[in-house]
Amino acid sequence: MHPNHGAPLWLILESDGLVLDRVRRVLREAGASACAVDAADVFHALRARIDFDGFIVGVSRAEDVEELKLEPGLTPLLLLAPVVEGRPSAFAVALPHARVLDRRLGDPDALRAAVGPRERDAPGDAPADAVRAVFDAFGLSERQLEVLQRALLGESAREIAARLFISELTVRNHLHAIYERVGTSGRRELQGRFLRTLLE
Repeated sequence: MHPNHGAPLWLILESDGLVLDRVRRVLREAGASACAVDAADVFHALRARIDFDGFIVGVSRAEDVEELKLEPGLTPLLLLAPVVEGRPSAFAVALPHARVLDRRLGDPDALRAAVGPRERDAPGDAPADAVRAVFDAFGLSERQLEVLQRALLGESAREIAARLFISELTVRNHLHAIYERVGTSGRRELQGRFLRTLLE
């Protein structure tokens, strides 16, 4: 049990002070508490003694994942890693259970969504796992998958923006990028691709 009076408690392993400051700020805004360390042995010692609600680990190379001994039981795990052209590549392969975010944190909304309270799929929602299964091969980012899921439910750009706490312009930019990656011209074609793949 941790003495944080009901607020989620995250354990952070990060050596870059600027990244750490940004992560702490987002956690504070989300009403969460954080314990930060910069050494793997201290990280593992703390997680063995305290019941944390989540883990955030910064890495710069794919080899760091093995060296840090980040086993699958470590959940939920946010991996702050270098992302090239929107694809986490080796980091996602090395730790498929982790959510990989760009370590530069150029899009703070992605981190906010990752540490914020997660809604369960409501009845009638397109399940996130089904959306991921159909569109994962296109290399969409986590945020793009979230936008895509809401779009497949028929939500407007305004509704998606309000739900994900981002601007309508950002939603439209994500949708345009999704259409280009998937090779579709709009939502109707995207929905058709999703349904055909599920039925097959």
